[in-house]
Amino acid sequence: MVKILISSLASIALLSQVANAQTKVGNAGVITGTVGVASQYISKGLDSNRDKPSASLTGEFASNTDVQLILGAALFYARPDKPVAIGGGYDYELDYNIGLRKTFDKVTFDIGYSWFTYPQAESTLNLDTGQFYAKAVLAATTSTSFSIYYEQDDTDGARPGSTANPTGLASDKYFELGLSHNFGPASLNVSYGNWSDNISFYKLGMSKELMGLNFTADYIKQDRSRQTWNSNFKDEQFFVVGASKSF
Repeated sequence: MVKILISSLASIALLSQVANAQTKVGNAGVITGTVGVASQYISKGLDSNRDKPSASLTGEFASNTDVQLILGAALFYARPDKPVAIGGGYDYELDYNIGLRKTFDKVTFDIGYSWFTYPQAESTLNLDTGQFYAKAVLAATTSTSFSIYYEQDDTDGARPGSTANPTGLASDKYFELGLSHNFGPASLNVSYGNWSDNISFYKLGMSKELMGLNFTADYIKQDRSRQTWNSNFKDEQFFVVGASKSF
């Protein structure tokens, strides 16, 4: 059965350094949450909601310890455009992650494990996936940061079929490089993502906080030239706008 990885946890992890509202949980730690809407749900360079608007709710607990325990969850309205078996349709994606976080001077490291699940999907479709992740963020200056994110699939990736790459395995590794610079009126965000034997993409975006809301506008361009196992897919370009509120 083909296993398809479609999630935004990588993007959430890369953006988690952005200042958010926090709720204290006694002396145990803090909880941060974000609710958002976007004109499209683009995850790892792929349209994950059939070119329609989407909504999301994310939350994270971080312990008050030197090496922080991180517990996260995310809910996305998502109906990917792909064939599903009878009874296999679904309307949302529910993700979880557990990890550790440690800051050394200007560099913050995260390692952990995440699960991407589709509770409404028929179990025989085998869509749920798990992966190890690692992230590092360098706060080069008060206004500029660099990030790198890596993900290694733990559930056999995707096997598109006999005409796939020699190993028959695709989408088992993912990495993303990011740069963010606040130049005053707004922040410039640039990133490059690469999903092994699937697609790579470039993203150029702007973000601005106004009246307690964070507004974003992103241009995303795919490159599917390495996706040799399916010539039917063509490169796509997206322009996505969104707004979110932290609490």
